[in-house]
Amino acid sequence: MYVLKTNLGYFQPITSNIGLKELKWQQVPFSKEQLLNESNKDVSRETLNQIKLYLLGSLQNFSIPLDFSNWSPKMVRWFTTLSKVPYGKTISYKQLAYEWGNITASRAAGDACKRNPVPIIIPCHRILNVNGRIGLYSGGNCKTPNSKENIKRKRWLIELETNNN
Repeated sequence: MYVLKTNLGYFQPITSNIGLKELKWQQVPFSKEQLLNESNKDVSRETLNQIKLYLLGSLQNFSIPLDFSNWSPKMVRWFTTLSKVPYGKTISYKQLAYEWGNITASRAAGDACKRNPVPIIIPCHRILNVNGRIGLYSGGNCKTPNSKENIKRKRWLIELETNNN
């Protein structure tokens, strides 16, 4: 099973024959029950390799095939819009909604970030409140998106990109 331990937690890619379906991210090691069979070992290895390079500041653009076959076309459009936010830049939820095509959909933009199946690769950490502040973040612990530790992880990712841009 492919798992990566980092200073931000543990990462486990979930793949299909198409590509990466989900990037699980948690703060404790994965239990044996959580370790799933991989259907695409090459994508799993490459995902973890690219995450490692990204966290070292050596990679700015991911090149991993993604599999959104279980998602609605509307959510795929949100994920695609999120993916267009450039490395080292941040935008507001309102701006993300505008880019998606509906400036009044800020809450839906936040929901899309929360539901993001492949954090970091789809950079929901680059989305901030309209005042430029970090609001919520589910990366590393989706049960407590308002925890100080989650916010610290989001800030760390933003600073990593700012310092390496």
